[in-house]
Amino acid sequence: MGNSKDNQVQIQVYRSSVEVVGHNSDEVIIEAKNYEVPERAEGLHSLFSEVEDNTNLGLAVIKEKNTLKILQASRRGSAYTIKVPKNVAVVYHETSPHGGKFELSDTAGEIDLDLHHASATLTNITGPVQANAIHGHLDITFSELNQAKGSSIKSVHGPIDITLPGNTKADWELEANYGEIYTDFDISHPSDSKNGLAKIAGGNTIKGKTNNGGVEMSISAVHSNIFIRKQK
Repeated sequence: MGNSKDNQVQIQVYRSSVEVVGHNSDEVIIEAKNYEVPERAEGLHSLFSEVEDNTNLGLAVIKEKNTLKILQASRRGSAYTIKVPKNVAVVYHETSPHGGKFELSDTAGEIDLDLHHASATLTNITGPVQANAIHGHLDITFSELNQAKGSSIKSVHGPIDITLPGNTKADWELEANYGEIYTDFDISHPSDSKNGLAKIAGGNTIKGKTNNGGVEMSISAVHSNIFIRKQK
């Protein structure tokens, strides 16, 4: 499909765990563990799915212009490993509350996550990241932070743990309604021009900069904690 940031891989599954790995290739490669089509179903199709399994892996793969859609086509889940060109955008939507874990590593494109019960671990990425989780945790390790576009990372019940290089330039807006915010970064707060005091947003929100500021990073957790840590 091409290794361009303008290309996108969309993944929509349920009752499945997914690992996405970026690689230096134009191809998308899908592997499944422990998935077999029943022998009696040969030549038939499932009536429960709106899309047809054209992979024999319980998935439908559909190409639309610069977008490749990978959709679950079976009621039975599996554990999938999907290798994608490392620069493409990855969109992952968990379409039911019965999903497994999601892991992504070694990509340099945009990431968009919509999770119900699943947790996500993102490793060696540059972002930007748009992530919404309800019950799972979000563990994200940036190799560097894309300065072209901001990130928004939100969780309702699970913790958010973000690791970045110590020289990361960012403008932070951090919100924890009922939890704490922990960091080993020196996050400077803008000062009030009238009295020279640090200006911190009211209520449960903290605004500040690392390394004189940069791209916007909006992080929000409702019922859990936020951890922002330097890469060791």
